[in-house]
Amino acid sequence: MPGQRFAFGPFLFHRDRGVLLEKGKRVAVGRRGILLLDALLRRQGEIVTKAELMDAAWQGITVEESNLSVQIAALRKVIGLAPDGKEWIATIPRVGYRFLGVVMEGAEDAPNQLCARPMLAVLPFDNLCGDPQQDFFTDGLAEDILTTLSKVPGLVVVSRSSSFSYKGSRATAQRIAADLGARYIVEGSVRREGDRVRITAQLGDGMSGSQLWAERYDRQLDDIFAIQDEVARAIVAELSAVVNPVEVALWPAFATGGTMNMESYQCFLRGRAMQRGATQNAAVVRRAADLFREALALDPNYAAPHAGLGMALAHIYFNRWSDDPEGSLDEAQRSVDEAVARDPLDPFAHGAAAVVAMYAKDFGRWAFEVDQALMLNPNFAPALSLRAILNIYGGSTRAAIHDLQRARRLDPCFSHTYLHHLGVAHLVAGDYEAAVALFGERILLAPETDISRAFLCAALGNLGHLEEARQVWDELMNINPAYSVDRITALPFRNSCDVARITKGISRAGISPTA
Repeated sequence: MPGQRFAFGPFLFHRDRGVLLEKGKRVAVGRRGILLLDALLRRQGEIVTKAELMDAAWQGITVEESNLSVQIAALRKVIGLAPDGKEWIATIPRVGYRFLGVVMEGAEDAPNQLCARPMLAVLPFDNLCGDPQQDFFTDGLAEDILTTLSKVPGLVVVSRSSSFSYKGSRATAQRIAADLGARYIVEGSVRREGDRVRITAQLGDGMSGSQLWAERYDRQLDDIFAIQDEVARAIVAELSAVVNPVEVALWPAFATGGTMNMESYQCFLRGRAMQRGATQNAAVVRRAADLFREALALDPNYAAPHAGLGMALAHIYFNRWSDDPEGSLDEAQRSVDEAVARDPLDPFAHGAAAVVAMYAKDFGRWAFEVDQALMLNPNFAPALSLRAILNIYGGSTRAAIHDLQRARRLDPCFSHTYLHHLGVAHLVAGDYEAAVALFGERILLAPETDISRAFLCAALGNLGHLEEARQVWDELMNINPAYSVDRITALPFRNSCDVARITKGISRAGISPTA
């Protein structure tokens, strides 16, 4: 079996040889450091406990915990900081350590490949129209190209939320590639004038910075879907040397975009932009729903707005942002049914159907739609997260943790949401210390979260840290005075003992079940 190796930043680690290279040159690392690095890289993104690391590095020899701290400090000194200026190895207080960098995994017999499947990131295209109000169109074009490429079985595409976090950034393509762990970068620009559009697109090598392919398209606006098709096919053709030709042959035919009505398409893009925005409240979600309805009024056969509307209505139902929440859920179910019926090859439609099924507590359909979405797009991080949540509520925490760790690798900039669900998985599994660390990390990234504080209170209560648990609950009440334990008991846990474990921790802290 060929030797395994891991690449992160400028480093390449050969497991079987116990060698760490930096830009081809051997790095001096002691035996203990190599064993610790191996243990952390093999479980990249996971918390590795102190006990596990000491077993890996000292292999049965009893040593003081301070020896581990010394070895980790020495290892950090050798590998320096990640491209984002943070430590590669994060300390999880009282629990252990986690390797945070994006790691690419490969084998010795693939010297020209850092990972078995090439990773590509599509950056937001530049808007050259001079009108910021047209950003929705420029971003929508880039996202549709990203979605199309993500359906190629032999290609791993970094999620939209991660690649689009670089919108407006002055960072070089090489820096962004290093941050995201991507070998290839797609960039472009859009200039729209009347009924014509000029699009430039280029594919670059994220390691060398060289340009592999570039093209300019000057067409009628109605040709936008054909341009998306051409750009995606040109990129795959350029990457043919590193993409399995058998898998490419299985690549499904491109969708036409679902509509030839440009007004309908633009209404959908506006709604999707609002749905993806940082601000999510009743007014924003209702406006997104209205835009999807406008798109459907212009073209009732267009599948994507049906899916978008179903998602919006599901969130309206869950947050009680309507006078008739149950009516919103019923309409959401009809909308996603229409989306799936009109475009059964769209993973977004199946993902939306899974969200609606989750809120409806329809576990059978939830599982089916998630599986369909991942069959169509194995790199669809939201679907991985939805499958993980399904497994958490079903008590299969080990499978949930696996999916969430993969979702974090595909979508590192959306990590805070996955951290919450990882915390819940560990809490349900009874690993309260790990849960405390994960919820604490999530709160640092999302300071206004109420739900993570509620679960953190439960984990602390179960550990007997009652004063700290009460303090966390007080913080929660300051953020959302209307929050109550009922929000947790209403979640669709299939095993009553899992809910009891959570509420027990809260009750131990002196919080009333009716609070």
